[in-house]
Amino acid sequence: MEKSQDFLDLQKQLDFLRENRRMMQEDRENYYDSEQDLTDIRQYYETAGGPDWDWGDTPLFSTLHELLDITHKNRIPYNTSKDLYLYAWVDLHPDGSLKSIYSGEEKDPESVILEDLTLVRQKYAEFQSYIQSEQPTIAGLNEFEWRIKFNAEHVVPQSWFGASEPMKGDLHHLFTCDPKCNSSRSNYHYSDFPDYNPDLPDEPIQNDCGVAADRLFEPEHGKGTSARAMMYFFLRYPKAVKNEFQAKIDIPLLIKWHEEYPATLYEKHRNQAIYNIQGNRNPFIDFPQLVDKLVFPMVERVPPIAP
Repeated sequence: MEKSQDFLDLQKQLDFLRENRRMMQEDRENYYDSEQDLTDIRQYYETAGGPDWDWGDTPLFSTLHELLDITHKNRIPYNTSKDLYLYAWVDLHPDGSLKSIYSGEEKDPESVILEDLTLVRQKYAEFQSYIQSEQPTIAGLNEFEWRIKFNAEHVVPQSWFGASEPMKGDLHHLFTCDPKCNSSRSNYHYSDFPDYNPDLPDEPIQNDCGVAADRLFEPEHGKGTSARAMMYFFLRYPKAVKNEFQAKIDIPLLIKWHEEYPATLYEKHRNQAIYNIQGNRNPFIDFPQLVDKLVFPMVERVPPIAP
């Protein structure tokens, strides 16, 4: 009997995952090769006049935006990014596990892949039932689209950019995330609540993911990672975010998180893996000092006063 397409796709994902985990156990450099990454960084930014820029004189935002755009040669659709690359390679931690970006909860990659396949089937069945039982409306279809959450989070919410490609499938801002945390964050802007400190061991964590209130969200985990991914998005797609969502974007907060929580081995692995898949890189991982040299179009950042 011929295997279903679902089974073939599932088997491809699981085989890719198992091979990657085997390679990681065999040699840690297969997870992240620091020497190769240094070579890649120099070669990548040389095309834009770097990496030894004259930071004060170069129109750096435009230069880097053009570089990220031109080198983003493999523009993968969302389902392929999520199902094949994210869970099976890009978002793996050094121990071979996945972790929900906002809660830090460890997840088994094979279980996540199977859970998402189940959700896809559920979503398709409910969609068929909906269009057959009543007259579909745009509002109804939109509500249906957002209601079922996968194990993946767009750090820049899809509603901010109309869920369009290539933004939707860009791995640089796509992370493993428990559906309950995905729902808790919704499409809220990041914030820093003064009465909430997730770094304290006795801090009561609301719903295991962080705090959501007044259409703002502060995660328990992943602040630096989220900040760098979001700043990448604004650099790569400076005109993609709708005007209605731009006003509450807190660039100084993202910079604060970026500086307080430096990139880890996990993030460096992600950056190298995505570079090999998509062709472009996240400059905020490669050059942490970059945040002091750029002015994002949606926010005029005041330079710090010299001591």
